[in-house]
Amino acid sequence: MSIKIMNVFPMIHSITIDKENDLVTELVQDLHDADGVRANLLASVAEVKMYESINYYPLKKPEFIDDVMGSFAQMGLSRYITISDNTYHEINGYLGCTRVWELPVVLRDQVEKALVGYEVEYDSETWEILNITDTKE
Repeated sequence: MSIKIMNVFPMIHSITIDKENDLVTELVQDLHDADGVRANLLASVAEVKMYESINYYPLKKPEFIDDVMGSFAQMGLSRYITISDNTYHEINGYLGCTRVWELPVVLRDQVEKALVGYEVEYDSETWEILNITDTKE
């Protein structure tokens, strides 16, 4: 067994902004709790292992972080990665912005601080998800 711990931050679903006061009033992430994070990771592991079983990775053996977290999970390994995500977001109250990184710095900083993260303990050899806890401060 090779136990490792990583922090993950679910991707952003929607943001509500009070533009007059430069305030983020609501942030909704794609995954809302440890059970959702676990389900997403288990589905991502199953998908990568399925690709491995059909020899979809001919050049190198899949790795948990690179292939599961980097390609399939709906999470980033840092707050910065999550706010830098290039997918379209539902941003209410700030017309013309469809991605978090397009917002002014004062709002991006608020989004970054509001993100809820999770500590994931896993076995890097078997890819078993052992424990998930939120990292609310």
